[in-house]
Amino acid sequence: MATAPPCLKDEQQQCGGGGGVFQAITMLVATAVTAQAAYRARRAPLDVAFVLFSYADLALLFLCLSMYEQLPQPAADDDGAGVRRRRRRRWMLKMAVWALSTALSVAFAWRVAAVMPAPAMKAAVWGMTSTVAVAGFYLLFVHRPAAVSSYAELQTCKHEQASSKLDQIL
Repeated sequence: MATAPPCLKDEQQQCGGGGGVFQAITMLVATAVTAQAAYRARRAPLDVAFVLFSYADLALLFLCLSMYEQLPQPAADDDGAGVRRRRRRRWMLKMAVWALSTALSVAFAWRVAAVMPAPAMKAAVWGMTSTVAVAGFYLLFVHRPAAVSSYAELQTCKHEQASSKLDQIL
């Protein structure tokens, strides 16, 4: 498994070493807000279902994103099966992220379109939601970023050299 150079590890700790604490606090706040919203909507079963679905979907989305970020980068000495397994896991997590984010977008569009007064406005809401879903699919699965000769070049302490490579990717 490839490890980041020591200077990158120091930089990661300075920039966001407390990511687990931040995620835990975020989920605690989301849980409290969800409980409050579900309590307020307790007499409307569809509203409670929407609140609980949104919370569960968001929690699963955060979990999948966290798992995706923790996937190890391919090492130079990986065998073919290890690379294929890692590539398949990465693809499955990307598909889960896309499906969960699309489901959340559709759920919110359904709620927003229900209160829109004109059919044209409802169509606009669904059109924007469809555009976001299709664009997300395209960016995750179809679009290939500019070629970089080696991702190992990005793991450098020299920010000037890494910056041009990052610009190519983005």
